[in-house]
Amino acid sequence: MSTDLRVSFYGAGQVSGNAAAILRGRAGYDVLGPYARDERDAALRSGADVVVIATTSFLRDVAGDVETAVGAGSNVITTAEEAAYPWANDAEIADRLDAAARAAGVTVLGTGLNPGFAFDALVLTVCGICPEVRGLRVDRMVDLSGFGSTVLRRIGVGYTPAEFAEGTRNGSITGHIGFPQSIRVVAGALGVAIERIDRELEPLFAEEPLQATSLAVEPGETAGFRQRYAALAGGSVWFEAVFTGHVAPGAAGLEPRDEIAVDATPPVRVVTAPGMNPQSGSAAIVANSVRRVAAAAPGWTTVADLPPAFPS
Repeated sequence: MSTDLRVSFYGAGQVSGNAAAILRGRAGYDVLGPYARDERDAALRSGADVVVIATTSFLRDVAGDVETAVGAGSNVITTAEEAAYPWANDAEIADRLDAAARAAGVTVLGTGLNPGFAFDALVLTVCGICPEVRGLRVDRMVDLSGFGSTVLRRIGVGYTPAEFAEGTRNGSITGHIGFPQSIRVVAGALGVAIERIDRELEPLFAEEPLQATSLAVEPGETAGFRQRYAALAGGSVWFEAVFTGHVAPGAAGLEPRDEIAVDATPPVRVVTAPGMNPQSGSAAIVANSVRRVAAAAPGWTTVADLPPAFPS
């Protein structure tokens, strides 16, 4: 009798395609899909050991799909950034789906590279060598050129200054999503009570024509952005998360890199250069999370509750 894990992928984008290819190259997996949006039932009601849902960034938009897969008896991994810690967005939805997963004896996890690793799981691992943590700063500079045009437009690339200002005001431009979720995962694990999280989003404009894989940017339009989240605890900033994204980093004098700085005794500083690739990194995290999710306790879990992800 086969002991392969059956894994169903819902969402036909880069993450699903790349993660499915990783698992198809390994023994011990029976991969279904990736399935497109019009194949929802085949993907979510497959009864697979694990269903990967990679369709959206937003908790409300993915909640029904998670509920359907859980109802079919499947563990779930979703790349929706807001699902990395769903209580930060909607406690009612989070509690309902957590209860459904517990009742079904399955696990739900929101993960990817960011959130899911760069600003949370890796940060907690680095904190493991510290006797105490007084504060944290995580700084990422990411090459956005490999993202599709829909994602680039949603996060804020390809706009005039007036369009960018209006988009951030009305919510159609979001910047990268998931920082409050990562911050609360880390704070919860370290026993820190967050009082509030402040946010800034600053556009970065092209000085020359630039070409991403899926989008052309003209001079004077947004080629990227700089984002800062500051989480306060005890009246001062405890966790500062800074994310800079650009479709042509070299043209702007930027270099992809990741840095974690821990205010501890002694202080700790970890730098990854070049930075973690958002496309291959996200797919690998998803593929490497399948077995740890299948083995986890029932309910909606976070990366702080699981062993590290690694190829298996």
